[in-house]
Amino acid sequence: MNFRKGLAMACVLTCSAVLAGSKSTAEEGWVPFTKDELHAYLSGKTQVWDPNGGAYYAPDGTLDTLWDGAREGGTWSVTSNGALCWHVASWGELECEAYFHVGNDVMYSYYGETGLASERQDGNTLDALAAGTGLVLDIDREFLTPDEAMNLVSGHTEFFGDDGAIYYASDHTMTTVWNGVRHSGTWSIDDDGGVCWDVPAWGEEPCRQYYEGEESLMVLHKGRDFSAEDFSVGDATTQF
Repeated sequence: MNFRKGLAMACVLTCSAVLAGSKSTAEEGWVPFTKDELHAYLSGKTQVWDPNGGAYYAPDGTLDTLWDGAREGGTWSVTSNGALCWHVASWGELECEAYFHVGNDVMYSYYGETGLASERQDGNTLDALAAGTGLVLDIDREFLTPDEAMNLVSGHTEFFGDDGAIYYASDHTMTTVWNGVRHSGTWSIDDDGGVCWDVPAWGEEPCRQYYEGEESLMVLHKGRDFSAEDFSVGDATTQF
């Protein structure tokens, strides 16, 4: 799966929530980066999205990216309200990713998802990433086991903000709703404890891996870490 496709799949549940997400994070005390702060934060750095990808932000505004072994180039820019924008011809038009100061942490908001900003490394380290050497993420994740993941989701509804939810039925069927649009499919747990969706309307979707963060349940999805949403017992999708 290439990076552009991964971003497109993120839209299935989150595209329409990005503006609302930015508003809510501001209300919770998230302080947006300034344009100069964000440029200094990224310039000359490589962001490691996960072991399969990353992006190098050259000081001259050029962009070098890697995803599943494929390299693509383009440019990058930052907006006056502290958002990062990628300009790569084959990716099409993408939402810009907003950055915030939250205490001592740097957080992002992108297509409605929020979480810790990706690991940064000095210089262009994409060659080492492509070779599978020399790159170690600082995040220490201990993912839920298959049994723990099963107990977390089976028979429960997972909420995605105020606009959507997924119900994981105990027979491994699933019901989804987002902005009033409903889909059905199936779910499973892989050998690594990942929660995997199979919804024909969405196409290929990577599995979600949950782990306990310092303050809350976290999830790794599409190479990004963010806070997991709330769960409740039973099918709560009917309330949307």
